[in-house]
Amino acid sequence: MNNDVPKVVVVLVTVPNQREADRIAEQMVQERYVACATTVPGVQSVYWWEGKVIKEQEVLLLMKTTEAKFPLLREAILKVHPYQVPEILALSVMDGLHQYLEWVVKETS
Repeated sequence: MNNDVPKVVVVLVTVPNQREADRIAEQMVQERYVACATTVPGVQSVYWWEGKVIKEQEVLLLMKTTEAKFPLLREAILKVHPYQVPEILALSVMDGLHQYLEWVVKETS
């Protein structure tokens, strides 16, 4: 990766339904916390919660932002997310199309 472009991260967030996914995605894009948010409906999550195994249909949000912007994004998500403990994971992008990475940086500046 070219070192002159700030580090880009992909942030994974699961939400209970498409309405919540659309609401959060649009808000994060409008506030410039992310350059792009992609919704993936119909994912199934299986997890431990309060001593039980839970199996639910959810929607996955894939949001693209910079490493520097991630702390602000995380706080913004926590304010609007319906879950008590939402999944918010930032995965570093090792490499990618330089023009796309520059676009992410530009749109979140």
